[in-house]
Amino acid sequence: MRVAVIVKSLKIGGMERAAINLAETFALEGHESHLIYFKDRDKALSANDDVHTHLFNIEKILKKSGIGLILNLFAKILNGIIRHSYFYSQGILLTPIFRWKMNALEKEFGKFDLILIRGQGTFEMIWRYNRAELVIQQVNILREYDTFFSDFFRRAIFSHKQIICNAPSVKREIESGFKASAVEPKSLHVIPSPINVKLIQQRSNAYKTEFNEKYIINIGRFAPVKNISLLIKSFAYARENFNLKHKLVLVGDGGLKKSLQELAESLHVSDSVHFTGALNNPYPWLKDAELFVFTSKNEGLPNVLLESLSCETDIISTRGKGGTMDIMSGDLAEYLMDFDVKEIAKKIVDVLADTKKLEHHKYLKIYTPSFVVQEYKNLYVDK
Repeated sequence: MRVAVIVKSLKIGGMERAAINLAETFALEGHESHLIYFKDRDKALSANDDVHTHLFNIEKILKKSGIGLILNLFAKILNGIIRHSYFYSQGILLTPIFRWKMNALEKEFGKFDLILIRGQGTFEMIWRYNRAELVIQQVNILREYDTFFSDFFRRAIFSHKQIICNAPSVKREIESGFKASAVEPKSLHVIPSPINVKLIQQRSNAYKTEFNEKYIINIGRFAPVKNISLLIKSFAYARENFNLKHKLVLVGDGGLKKSLQELAESLHVSDSVHFTGALNNPYPWLKDAELFVFTSKNEGLPNVLLESLSCETDIISTRGKGGTMDIMSGDLAEYLMDFDVKEIAKKIVDVLADTKKLEHHKYLKIYTPSFVVQEYKNLYVDK
């Protein structure tokens, strides 16, 4: 089977890591795997040598053309009149360029049996592209366009397309959004994101953190949806009221970094909160942590929870919308919390003090590479 996985960029982020992981998963299972990305700016991640990687810089190609540059400028002007319409106009311009690049790639390697486009932001760039082998991976709740044309935009993007979700709760959210916007997809299924436990464990031994104190950890962008401020407040409360001695390690970067540092300082815990910055390989930090604390407001399927389990690190999580609740089900439900500073602080201390050990790997069975690849084959290749 020849597979293409398409993502907007290869900058550091959960979406990008998941796209690479998916491409590597198909290669691991013996298939010819290709990874295509559109933006080379801030490139920090890469797939292993078993994956063919291609940069399709379709925006640059468009702007190199005189007429393309003019039309792209017109799309920006139109966006000032009709809010959030830029992607719609740009997609009309970029899709023929993408089609040309794909035709050239298939002429070299052969026709793809499966083309997976990961994320709404990626597919918005080429929304007019459609063929029998194409599947959109909608791995998060639908984007809100906040415009009179919102329903029209959703129908343009998703109608008559094959769509996959990575969690049942995400599928329910999307079905609700589709119904409200009168979107009629060609199909809508659930296949979880794969987790290569062996590879994650190998990468977790790639270097030593040289951090000699016990700590709890969070990994993610410093963005409002990740709710890191709530974690810092809960951590400070636990240190003040429950005698928590552990440090807090925050792996990531983003626009809120300065405000989060200022928050830690105002709560008098700045000496106990360690910011590592964004890391290509955060797994050694994850492996050595005593607890992963997840406070995100909503997610698709939060791979970082599965990665924590792969590193045999205990997890606790808030009851966020999306796939968080699918992972934190069954036995793991007792490790859920409300978005409450005191409750989170108490849960951190209680879990750290608990001598009961999780059977981490038993929660990962449906995310194994062989299971996930077979699901794709059953639904889209051997149908």
